[in-house]
Amino acid sequence: MKIVISVGICVLMFAGCTTVASQKMRAERDQLLKNYEDLREENSELKIKNSITDTVLGKWRFLSLEMAEGDVTQAVAEAKAALYALELKNLTLEFFEEKGIYHYRGRNGGTEVSGQWTVITIRYGDEPFPFIRFIRRGGPKMARLLFAASADGRALGLSSAPGFSTARDIGISVTPDRLYLTMHGKMQSGPDGWVQSGGIRCYFERSEE
Repeated sequence: MKIVISVGICVLMFAGCTTVASQKMRAERDQLLKNYEDLREENSELKIKNSITDTVLGKWRFLSLEMAEGDVTQAVAEAKAALYALELKNLTLEFFEEKGIYHYRGRNGGTEVSGQWTVITIRYGDEPFPFIRFIRRGGPKMARLLFAASADGRALGLSSAPGFSTARDIGISVTPDRLYLTMHGKMQSGPDGWVQSGGIRCYFERSEE
């Protein structure tokens, strides 16, 4: 009888140790998976930043200013954008690197701008959205130059238009021959994920001059 009891105790102890070991292994596996996912997301965002940074380098010439789709007073907004686009017809921007630091300079008639820039991502839900942050050194702020933004960040003074919020950063999208800089409206969550409500887009073509 004592032998049976001893064997039973040993079995229970072994089972307990096995359970503890399994829980530890499971916790370690879960942590490794989390670390992998975190690293994968970080690398994904880094690829976005690097791709945009490499592609945007060079000279760009203004093409047009347009309203993004969204819930805004569309007719008024489009009229204001069309008028302001006439003031930007001679605008050129250049993005370049010196000693590992990224700079920009631009000219529109007698107005000149300069400073530094960096590409960042802001996550809405699970999706990273790319933005470009300008650090002004001379001339007007980029939001003011591109979108005639008022002191509170309202593009073209559209303070009463639903969808517009105070600008923090400017959205960026770029291909080898087109550059799009966008002052977004509010971010809203919908059935298909996060979307921008309203916004105004300034786009450029690459200049070889």
